[in-house]
Amino acid sequence: MSRKDFYSQISYREKQSRITKLNWAEGKFNFLYKKVNRVCKRPRCAKTFTTLPSDLKRYCSQSCSATANNTGRTLSLSARKKISLSLTGRTYPGRGGPTMKIFTCENNDCQKKFSVEAWRHLKYCSNKCAMLIIGGRPTSPRAARAKAGIRPDIDSKIYFYSRWEANYARILNFLGSKWIHQPKRFRLKSQYYTPDFYLPENKTYVEIKNFLSDYSKKRDMEFRELYPEEKLILILKSDYQELEKKYAPFVKGWEFSK
Repeated sequence: MSRKDFYSQISYREKQSRITKLNWAEGKFNFLYKKVNRVCKRPRCAKTFTTLPSDLKRYCSQSCSATANNTGRTLSLSARKKISLSLTGRTYPGRGGPTMKIFTCENNDCQKKFSVEAWRHLKYCSNKCAMLIIGGRPTSPRAARAKAGIRPDIDSKIYFYSRWEANYARILNFLGSKWIHQPKRFRLKSQYYTPDFYLPENKTYVEIKNFLSDYSKKRDMEFRELYPEEKLILILKSDYQELEKKYAPFVKGWEFSK
């Protein structure tokens, strides 16, 4: 009988099966579920984490591992600025165009010049400047992208941020009322705010909102607190629906929801 035939015997397999089951019952084969507690080796961390005995893991996370092992890669702020300036105007091998480009922050109160990779095309030097300018725009990307755009039947130069804005402009045109779209930007405590419309005949600002989120409520309160002399009217969903019932049958080019 060959060795292969011996290990293939049913009696041999049943015997080994009984031995293995007995060892599992006695707790001898526990390497698949046994865990050990270790302390992170990164200085100033010392967190305890659980892992398998066979795992050589020494750090509690990838962040701790990178911090402990990549110390030689850390550059000072001055060194990073020098590298950035040295790369400005240079081109990639085999490619056209500069690797770094100098931009001017589009926040009028900042207008700081900053250097970044040319392909990024950043408009603002920091997140703070970006939020000051775009913080008041629609918070739903789907709503903004799906409904925003120029309406040639109203004005070929005005970019409306929603279908409701465009329909309100159509109502004003139907009534023969003068209006200005986003005429002025107001500075609040933590951001800028630009109302949707201004009605010069009534000296009134108009803001059209589907609903008032906590962000919008805070912005509205700050505006009324800082500019009490300005009149602001909010047109919410219920108000817009009443306008739609009244004017949609008569206003040419009215945009209905799907």
